Amino acid sequence: MAFVAPAGTPISPVTFVVSLARGLGSSAAIPLGEGLAAHAGHRRYWLVSTGRAAMVLALQAMRDVSKDPQRVEVIVPAYTCYSVPASVIKAGLKPRLCDVDPASLSLDPEALRKFDLSRVLAIVTANLYGIPNHLQSIEAIAREHGAFMLDDSAQALGATHEGRPVGGFGDVGLYSFDKGKNITSLEGGALVASHPELSAALDRRHATLAPASATRTAATIVKLAAYATLLHPTLYGVVRKLPGLGLGRTVYDETYPVERYSGTLAGFAGTLLKRLPTLTRGRQDNALALQAALSQVPGVRLIDVPANSQPAYARYPFLMTDASRRAALLERLEAAGIGATASYPSALNDVPEVARHLPAIDLEMPGARQVANTIVTLPTHAYSPADLPARVAASMRGVVD
Repeated sequence: MAFVAPAGTPISPVTFVVSLARGLGSSAAIPLGEGLAAHAGHRRYWLVSTGRAAMVLALQAMRDVSKDPQRVEVIVPAYTCYSVPASVIKAGLKPRLCDVDPASLSLDPEALRKFDLSRVLAIVTANLYGIPNHLQSIEAIAREHGAFMLDDSAQALGATHEGRPVGGFGDVGLYSFDKGKNITSLEGGALVASHPELSAALDRRHATLAPASATRTAATIVKLAAYATLLHPTLYGVVRKLPGLGLGRTVYDETYPVERYSGTLAGFAGTLLKRLPTLTRGRQDNALALQAALSQVPGVRLIDVPANSQPAYARYPFLMTDASRRAALLERLEAAGIGATASYPSALNDVPEVARHLPAIDLEMPGARQVANTIVTLPTHAYSPADLPARVAASMRGVVD
């Protein structure tokens, strides 16, 4: 049965060949990095092996230039990808959790204002599923208290808030090219910044990184060819349950390498970056169609997009008003060939590997737990069929009404 993957970016055979040729020719890394920096409104860029490796590098550079050795805490949203606290810990720093607002999925500015920020080195945003956080408010709080702000746009490349690109707020922006992101080479990440001292520290840190492995790059290109072929719904339905693929799993991991990005893989991310406006418009159109269909369904709570924001919608999220019905809904959607997910299975305070690093005050995050227990995400990528909203609404009948 045809099955619409939960997330992804289709890569046509022509795009694959053109991207590979660019990557194998003259350096594709420079136009990719310059394009991302220009997009974010920053002056400099650094390309790294993965988005999470990029976060480690950014946090280490912030520690290098901090004038207060007591600033060792990093505030992260209590509901986000597990790789975020893992990167904080890998960087030798202490994670702190700030609750999220379930209505917007954003790090909650009101909760953030209650923090003692005297020991905080940095505040990290999330912009989950391509929906901007309350970035202007978070930026103002960080500046007021002398903390850095890392605008994590791993899922939000192409989104804007208050007329500014997501990833362009604060001191450092972060982008990711993982398989589920808005542009992809299956791995890779980027930092963008303008801060002079921080840029100099990033230069020093980046210069010490090992180069990308030629063997791993070759293996990734083979995987990219498989990804480009198998993401199509007619084939994804066949392969998605094969053992060993680990599709849809969320695991905590600190063991990943921090290395440079492959110039060959940059050909793929760079080609897709040129198509970003088209890709983003397609995701937005698909999200708006899902929103229209879900607005008529009882038992659904739509996400409030912050004012003056344009999401990029790596996925379309919504919340169930009755958490006990989510599992049944996911089963119905899967039976209908729709890659719906429950996203990250736990709030970060309920992840044992994270919880052991937290003070007691961070162990109760009701907003994050509510999101973890009720969220559902739907596909928005270009392989989403025109009848997907109607199929979603039909699958929900009898489950939520």
